[in-house]
Amino acid sequence: MSEKRNAPGATGALGDQLDGGSAPTVARASVIAHCRAYAARGCFGRYWVLVIDTCPYCRRTHRHGGGDQLHPTYGHRAAHCGSTSGGRGYWLEPTTEEAA
Repeated sequence: MSEKRNAPGATGALGDQLDGGSAPTVARASVIAHCRAYAARGCFGRYWVLVIDTCPYCRRTHRHGGGDQLHPTYGHRAAHCGSTSGGRGYWLEPTTEEAA
């Protein structure tokens, strides 16, 4: 018997990709961007803003949405700077501040 293959949306894998993914669904990119998370409030309620101080591609500051949950959602984001190709992006990870 052949094994039936489902589209990513049918199995929940698409959600994995959008929520940061897992090892079987999304290969880890080598480009990592560290970011800070800020809680913001808008007309639809509270949400997270993820700020990258230095983009790994253009060295500018970028902001990405981090969801509206209790904790921010990190993961893969597309790079929207300059004339980037469609497949270029980075993984967002929280900035770790060292204690003095």
